[in-house]
Amino acid sequence: MASPLYVAQNGTYEEFLEVYDPETNDATEMLLRGLINRDPEAREKISNDMLDRSADATVVDYGQNTLTLLLSHDRLADGDPALAQRLIDGGADVDFRNSGGDVPIRLAIRVRVDDDEQRRPLYEALFGKDVDLDEPSSVRNPKNTIGKWLRMNVDGRPGKLDVLDEFLKTRGY
Repeated sequence: MASPLYVAQNGTYEEFLEVYDPETNDATEMLLRGLINRDPEAREKISNDMLDRSADATVVDYGQNTLTLLLSHDRLADGDPALAQRLIDGGADVDFRNSGGDVPIRLAIRVRVDDDEQRRPLYEALFGKDVDLDEPSSVRNPKNTIGKWLRMNVDGRPGKLDVLDEFLKTRGY
């Protein structure tokens, strides 16, 4: 039988329920693995289930927090913005810098979507928690701020980041 950690990361929600034991398996550990599950449906269901079971949304593990784990996928799934909002509501740090030096808002514009409008609820969650745009955009380039880096991306990709442009303008960028 596969371990619950392995199944949380690689299996379906149904497979996970077959091996998960709430008495012996830590909900926060399962959340961390569920957030990196490549199957969007399994990721959403496992992660939400673990949050329902009081998993800690504020946890940092191996240089990642729950938001950077969620936003590390190649493509934004339909359920990811609502899950991000739930993590933020649970205390996940929107300004956390992961081991690679990225913050959630930088990861948010890198994750692929068909249209920037799909990111709107994600931007609402991050900007709603007052993401710090005045922090350095990179640990290697402390002079450029996150806000300026985002503005550069919007200006350099006309028509591709129009929704982000709206949010930046409300913050003076």
